[in-house]
Amino acid sequence: MTAIKGLILLLVGVFIGGVLTFSVVSTLERRSAIPVSNMRLQEYHLAQTRKAARSNACVPADAAAHLRRVRDLSLDADAIFATAGYDSAEFTRRRQALSVEIEAGLIKGADCETIGIALKNIADSCENCHHEMR
Repeated sequence: MTAIKGLILLLVGVFIGGVLTFSVVSTLERRSAIPVSNMRLQEYHLAQTRKAARSNACVPADAAAHLRRVRDLSLDADAIFATAGYDSAEFTRRRQALSVEIEAGLIKGADCETIGIALKNIADSCENCHHEMR
């Protein structure tokens, strides 16, 4: 009977350990969900800006509106990443470089062609950050 009790305790321990491990992993994954969501939203609005700027029936106000959304989301990125435990001076510097490029695009961008040209610098700034920070 002692061997059976030992086996039952072992199985209960493995089960409880598995449940706790799953719980911890799930919690850690949720912690990074907000920064990832912020980046996905920036990608979406950048793609919409690009789509609007390249369309034959481009409305500059629509392209600029999406670009302003990218700017606003990038400004929020420092605080969002800091709450997830990722506070880096290098990230802040890269995010500020992105903001400078976006502002330059918004200032120059009275038409879709100009916004389309500015998108190259903005995309390069995004790529540089992703290359350096990953």
